[in-house]
Amino acid sequence: MKKYIIIYTIITIAILAGFFILFMSDNTATTQMVDTVEINHIIQQITLNWENIELLEQIAFSYPFFIIDDYGQAVYSSIKDLPTNIHTAIAQGFLPMNIDINGRNMGTVLIETIRPNKGIYVRFYIVIITFALLLLTVAIFLIFIYKSIILPFKRIQHFAHKISIGILDEQLPISKNNPFGLFTQSFDIMRASLLEARQKQIIAERAKKELIASLSHDIKTPITSIKLTIELLQIKNNDPATAEKLKIIETKANQINALMNDILHSTLEELGELQISLSSEDSSILSDLFKNSDHLSKTKLSPIPSCLIEIDKVRMEQVIGNIIANSYKYADTNIDVNFNIQGKGLQIDIIDYGDGIESDEIELVATKFYRGKNAKILQKEGEGLGLYIAKLLIEKMGGALEVLNHNNGFAIRIWINLSF
Repeated sequence: MKKYIIIYTIITIAILAGFFILFMSDNTATTQMVDTVEINHIIQQITLNWENIELLEQIAFSYPFFIIDDYGQAVYSSIKDLPTNIHTAIAQGFLPMNIDINGRNMGTVLIETIRPNKGIYVRFYIVIITFALLLLTVAIFLIFIYKSIILPFKRIQHFAHKISIGILDEQLPISKNNPFGLFTQSFDIMRASLLEARQKQIIAERAKKELIASLSHDIKTPITSIKLTIELLQIKNNDPATAEKLKIIETKANQINALMNDILHSTLEELGELQISLSSEDSSILSDLFKNSDHLSKTKLSPIPSCLIEIDKVRMEQVIGNIIANSYKYADTNIDVNFNIQGKGLQIDIIDYGDGIESDEIELVATKFYRGKNAKILQKEGEGLGLYIAKLLIEKMGGALEVLNHNNGFAIRIWINLSF
């Protein structure tokens, strides 16, 4: 900062000195007193030497002059760079005098009796230099403002934008002469605190997800034991009332098992540990997958085109099972499944004949934890993970899943890649 003050002081003194010299200098042209004797001398010598005009070069004259003949042509100039016509000369202050020889006008001599003051040029240069110094001062001042204020502020603005979009790893540079030094340092401390908080949050969230995955997996073990025990009791039981209660227990155990599966797969996906193993399978395998997933036997399949498809058989059965279970839960109607080869993929439309969903829910129904208005009205159990898991698994297999309102109900459209 001190170096700028010194520069400003020097330039200011120079500017003031320039203005002082300009003010003190004479700003008027020096007007010479016309020497009539010298004027007459010039005219006399021109008259005497008219026939040999070049002899005038041997005579010393006090005033510069040039001669125009009666035809308007310049015939002589005592020095270089004088005007060559009467009008220009008179405009510049030359004194015109007629040349009469024996009563005849031979031409005109134009005598420069007023000479410009050289101080005018000095003042002109002083003005130029002063103006240049003024421009230099303004330029240096603007550069100082840009480097010391505008540029640091832009860096802070850019840094704030990065923080707003979550980029916290980049440290804000702090210069020694920055006028925003303390503010910048506080800003960077805030960034470091946010980064530390984010890292702690990531660690905490991962620990929570790992705990959920572990609990989901651990809960499946006793649920499996409960299901096996129920199956054993159902075989040995002969009491209708007890059989009905065992059926209820079995249904709830299956619901808990399905819920734990969904939560486990959702958590594994977030942890990046949900594995897919693709293989080429004959399309006829889809018939068995639908049959295994349809516990109410209400699903009707159209002919399946003969082709090879790229799927994970276990995951595909899980997808089909989630979609059919969702349909039975909310529509509880027959289900039609249509197959068509479209381009490089096999398109599967799974259609039920329930009430469908609201149009504004189409894009949301396959998102995590979303439960439609119909589910809340019907008070159906669930966590909003069935279609989300189905879509996730299909996409990991390289396909796609779309939710549609069918003319007579609700449809899920699946694309599976063909194997070439």
